[in-house]
Amino acid sequence: MPTAPRAPWSRRPVSVAAVALLVAVAGALWIAAPKRSVSTDNAYLQADSSVVAPKVRGLVAEVLVRHDQHEHRGDPLVRIDAEEFDARVASAAAELQNALSGVAAANAALVALDAEEKLAASNVHAARTSIRSAEAQQSLAEADRKRFDALIASGAVARRDAEQYRTAAVTAQANAEHSRAEFAVSRGQASVIRAKRLTLQANLAQAEAAVANAKAALDLARQDQTNTLVRAPIDGVVGDRQVEPGDYVKPGSRLLTVVPLDALYVIANFKETQTARMVVGQDARVDVDALPGQTLHGHVESFAPGSGSQFSLLPFEPGTGNFTKIVQRVPVRIRFDPGQAALARLRPGLSSTVTVKLIASPSMQAAR
Repeated sequence: MPTAPRAPWSRRPVSVAAVALLVAVAGALWIAAPKRSVSTDNAYLQADSSVVAPKVRGLVAEVLVRHDQHEHRGDPLVRIDAEEFDARVASAAAELQNALSGVAAANAALVALDAEEKLAASNVHAARTSIRSAEAQQSLAEADRKRFDALIASGAVARRDAEQYRTAAVTAQANAEHSRAEFAVSRGQASVIRAKRLTLQANLAQAEAAVANAKAALDLARQDQTNTLVRAPIDGVVGDRQVEPGDYVKPGSRLLTVVPLDALYVIANFKETQTARMVVGQDARVDVDALPGQTLHGHVESFAPGSGSQFSLLPFEPGTGNFTKIVQRVPVRIRFDPGQAALARLRPGLSSTVTVKLIASPSMQAAR
């Protein structure tokens, strides 16, 4: 009886095994291959908002903006009652006028002293001239007295005839001493005037310093008066308005916040293992949860100088306690590309998913 033909080996198991092997190899290659992009849903929109606070204290007289109102830089927001500050300006202005009057009086005293100084110098000169004249008369009278004394001694002249010359000599000596005394007095007066000038100059310097202080006080009072009108520091939209008319506010107290909606950006917190090939300038895709189906485009603008935990209230301390390695996240700033209509609908705080297209360019990595 002839034997039955031997059945050929089935190729199905071989084919399945080959496919499985190929899938495994492809999966391994895909896992090992560098990623073309990285993504995170730990991303939120932010803006560099400006908190508005007053520089002076007082009662709020008027709030000049509504909630969610768009404002430009310099627009008035809140007006504080300025009655007290107006009075301070008036008082400071009066103090300045008083100080200016003091300077004028000091200058007038110096001008008057100039006349006194000239008169004193003239008196000194006159006294010096008088001394010279008196000394000359004294010398002449003394010479006459000596000549007549010699004549009396020789008997050529009677004693009574020489008495007038003796009297004249005594009178001339007295006049000379009087002139010397007047000269001393005039010099003393000149010294007093010089000392008085130093005093008046010191008074003038003090008055000028008082003027400078009064001007500074007036400038400060005017500045406070100006600061009663609180203005917008930047362009943006008013948010978180906490002030109402009648509130008593102090310097630094929060009144409201101005949010620049035209300068929003995204802070995407990528895992540290995702940032190895991420560099500034790479394209980014942003999917905002509030705008389903719409994709926004941007680029990597900068990297934070530390992981997010480094700037928290309680920074991560790996050297204390039982160490457990935790993957850190690095805040990456994503700036939107301009000209996208959907940007007008964005608000700070919205959640988003960010995908960054990686570029393995060594030059871009070096620029990071």
